[in-house]
Amino acid sequence: MYKKNILAIHLNSQIFKGFFAILFILTALIFSSRLVGYFEQAAAGSLNPDIIFTVILFRLPDFLALLIPFAFFLSLLLVISELYNTNGIYAYFSAGVSRLRLIKHITPFFLVVLAACSIISIYLAPYGKALSKDLIAEQSYEDKLSMMQPNTLINLDGIGSYLYFESYNGDQMTGVTFFVQDDPALSIIKAKELEISNEAGNMILNFKSGSIYPDLNSPNQIDASFKDLTHSIDIGLATSNPLTLSKLLDYKNKSNFIQNQWNASIPIMLLALMLLSFVFGKENPRSGREGSLVTGVLIYIFYLSVLVAFRESYAGSSNFFYHFLWPVHLAFLFFGALLFWLDGRIAFKNIFSNSRLKTVSIIFLIFFLLVWLSS
Repeated sequence: MYKKNILAIHLNSQIFKGFFAILFILTALIFSSRLVGYFEQAAAGSLNPDIIFTVILFRLPDFLALLIPFAFFLSLLLVISELYNTNGIYAYFSAGVSRLRLIKHITPFFLVVLAACSIISIYLAPYGKALSKDLIAEQSYEDKLSMMQPNTLINLDGIGSYLYFESYNGDQMTGVTFFVQDDPALSIIKAKELEISNEAGNMILNFKSGSIYPDLNSPNQIDASFKDLTHSIDIGLATSNPLTLSKLLDYKNKSNFIQNQWNASIPIMLLALMLLSFVFGKENPRSGREGSLVTGVLIYIFYLSVLVAFRESYAGSSNFFYHFLWPVHLAFLFFGALLFWLDGRIAFKNIFSNSRLKTVSIIFLIFFLLVWLSS
């Protein structure tokens, strides 16, 4: 019993150190990425630079909710892989500790991580996200307007709504041209004057005395004059960074139900990830841990991608299948339990005879999924 306690303490200490090291590195990476994106918006005049660090601080729980399961999975995967590479796993087996007993040994740490992830994902992350949106919505429009320079093409929302004006006098702009880059109809609005106001976090553009040229891509081009025309823009935090993971960090859905179920589904990932770490952590001796690390990244991103795809299929009906997004978790849990029962990657060892080809293929899949999550 004493020997088993020593082994349990050693196992948990290794996972504990790896977990916090990986979590710190991942948090620093995503923090830096978002910081660069926010400063790009500030340079474009669409975000007040004085609130950037406050916004990131409010969004930190949202980042941690996704990073905690990833850090736990990678730390456990690397520890299991190291045990197999050094044959240390057989010290546990010789002491009468099976893989199920190993899971029992790490259960206390697992429960702590599960509780922390649940609190952050269900309570702190939505609250912090709402605070960041309120902060941006309450941002002084005088500050926004003061950052806009005449005779400059201005990206108002960071995603393709462009404004050009010749002069700014008081609360009115003159000589205005406005268009949306991604609009397939490519309509252009030209007006003598423009007033900008704020309403419920939206930028309201009030054009006066101008013309609109709708559907310029059509062979039958027309134009119409107007005295007053109003256009609303949802001010978001999109950046020009190609890998912003917008489907994970900046997704928008009018349904509170599916947003709540998404937040509640993140901690549940830990159950399947714990089993999968024992399955894909099994390596041949002296084979190195790089293969397990790359495979672990792919598994986690693929798991998140399936959850996102299932979340986006919600159409406002059949709520039963979307509680905690349980069909996806059940599928991964069944898959992990089946492979755990089969004692390793029996069906996957010979998929690629060339380990380099296997690694390159996995990296390509990871990049493809990241691009999709950022679209």
